Amino acid sequence: MKPDRFTLYGLGIIIGLYLILGTAYSVVVPLGEAPDEVDHFLYVRYLLEQRAFPVMQPAAVDNVTMEANQPPLFYLLNAAITAFFPLTASADLPANACYSFTPGHGRAHFYLHDWTEQHVFADTFLAFRAARLLSVALGAATVWLAFVLARQAAPARPSVWLLAAGLLAFNPQFLFITASVNNDVLMALLGAGIVALSVRAATRPSAKAFACLGMLVGLGLLTKFALLALWPLAILAVLAAAVRPHPATDKPSHPHRQTVIWHLLLVSLLPVLMAGWWYGRAYRLYGDPLAWRVHLQAKGEQVLRTAPLTLADLWDFALIHFQSYWGWFGWLKLPLPGWVYGFIGMLVLLAVIGVVCEINDWRVEIKRPWSLCANSQPQHVALLFNLLAVAAIYLSLLRYIQTINWSGYQGRLAFAAAGPAAALLAVGMACGFRQMAAKSTVIRTVPRLPVYHFVVLGFLCLSVVTLLFVLRPAFARPALFRPAIDLPRRCLEVAGLQIEAAQVADGRAGDAVALTLHSYAQETAIAQPLHVQITGRDGQVIGQSQGVYDWAAGDLLTTQLVVPILAEAAPVRGVIHIGSPGDVHALGTVKISPARPYQAEPEVPLANVTFGGQLTLLGYDWDGAMITLYWQAARVMAADYTTFVHVLDGAGRLVAQADGPPQSGWYPTSVWGTGEQVADPKPLMLPTDRPLRVVAGAYLLETGQRLTVAETGADVYELFTLSNE
Repeated sequence: MKPDRFTLYGLGIIIGLYLILGTAYSVVVPLGEAPDEVDHFLYVRYLLEQRAFPVMQPAAVDNVTMEANQPPLFYLLNAAITAFFPLTASADLPANACYSFTPGHGRAHFYLHDWTEQHVFADTFLAFRAARLLSVALGAATVWLAFVLARQAAPARPSVWLLAAGLLAFNPQFLFITASVNNDVLMALLGAGIVALSVRAATRPSAKAFACLGMLVGLGLLTKFALLALWPLAILAVLAAAVRPHPATDKPSHPHRQTVIWHLLLVSLLPVLMAGWWYGRAYRLYGDPLAWRVHLQAKGEQVLRTAPLTLADLWDFALIHFQSYWGWFGWLKLPLPGWVYGFIGMLVLLAVIGVVCEINDWRVEIKRPWSLCANSQPQHVALLFNLLAVAAIYLSLLRYIQTINWSGYQGRLAFAAAGPAAALLAVGMACGFRQMAAKSTVIRTVPRLPVYHFVVLGFLCLSVVTLLFVLRPAFARPALFRPAIDLPRRCLEVAGLQIEAAQVADGRAGDAVALTLHSYAQETAIAQPLHVQITGRDGQVIGQSQGVYDWAAGDLLTTQLVVPILAEAAPVRGVIHIGSPGDVHALGTVKISPARPYQAEPEVPLANVTFGGQLTLLGYDWDGAMITLYWQAARVMAADYTTFVHVLDGAGRLVAQADGPPQSGWYPTSVWGTGEQVADPKPLMLPTDRPLRVVAGAYLLETGQRLTVAETGADVYELFTLSNE
């Protein structure tokens, strides 16, 4: 049955609404906030810039993209489209160090986003956005194929065709993924195409049909390894066509053996000719045509399964996979309400029962296998091929999760069967609703109730509500771009707030420290006290302040606090603590310098003694039990250096020493300002029974590497010598 005008109008409306929603999703969801999206686009960018395919490296840090092992078709297609747009900004966005995979915990964005990204039509990320729109277009083609698959499986029920298209088009997760740069999008399109063309070739065989099917499988093998699971369907289509009954006798027509062999060669050799070069390249580079081992090495322990798969793991897989197939957004961060999954689960259960009933209705025919391929009843072949496609993809996925942990449970990984699954759900729901209507007096009294329309309308409303009330608040602008990405990330949870970043200015004794907090409110708090204190040497409190604040869940707060410092506070790298009274947490450190700049007055002044261009030794004092070194910072230092005084005998053997950071570590070198002078006392008792040399220097504790004296190249400076006379 050909679709009538109204059915085509319905399909056009569904695809049109999908395109509108897909574009809206691509704008609302920030770049990179779909799983692995940044790495997918980095692959495209590498193709455009290097004119070569990336090579997967065993170490993650050595890879330009973690998708380098993937077949190239999706990326080549994107490169052809995005080549017309400027690549003015890197897609390698900085990660949000405060991100947590726990739903409702912290903010939703996996990456930190630049202000320029909020301008949709700015050149900075225009190529990235163009790639997203290409994915939306590929998704629209997949929706059309879901319509085709349902038409094959239920040729006399146009409402079922539209139901299949609507179930796929308005699946919020399908919208979310197809609005991102991800090779799962092309996988879904080609997976649906392979199944549809397999049905077409099995029921109306021809060399042209099998040649097209072989080429489509070849394109699938160049898109994603998961589509290897659908290759057997093409071979099954040849065998099904070979036993199809003659229309007049209803008995197998027994085509020429040469014809069957030719068809088998088309679906077997064409994919090899098209995709074999890629798998050969992988074998040459990695010793593995699927590059699986090097992929696992690069991914590392964070994704590998460390114990055998158990029933509990399978239950987790079923739960996470189902939820993320229909709507679990971001990097598995933003779920839908539980009742939504429950309602969808009931519809899916109804569809499963309906498919069983549909199979039961033609159980007589399947006793004669060749009758499945009858030209008069191709829907049986279509239903069987859709079932086999879904089963093949899930068997492949179950094999996958034996190696990969929960990160392999994502619903999008089964989108190779998204089109066939939508067709099966539509056929099953139709049969299920029909069975319900036959048994329900209430439904029977309203026989023309357009229940399929309500299902599609319900999913349309769900996708719109998801966009407006789940994704848009989670990625709100301009709050998404605050705080500035160059601020150190603190990620401290206290008093219902997640403190993401803090700005603090150095203070001095007798003055005050200005502290600015950038926070995200995880829960509502009314009149919440926020207590701040700064501790100095030996944990002494040298400054504190408290304020009372209100906030609501989801608020972004910028809070400014002023903490007065005690006048008698010694110079120190102080520790900032924040929280509720009695429940404080360390936030970071702050330099507290002396009230007046310290001026060294060594008993023995020195000149031109600079270590590594970092530290200048101004001189020293020695009273027999204590030696005090006087240092000056030649520049601002990033490292905390350990200073030392060593006592050596005539043979150069170490007989006494005093090693440690200046001022016992309370005032380390990393907080010194350029030109700042610091006294560094060190207890030292010298033996008097032999000649001695006393030397000083500095080194980095982590490596033991000493700083050298610029003037001499030596790694110590001799302060003085002692004789035993």
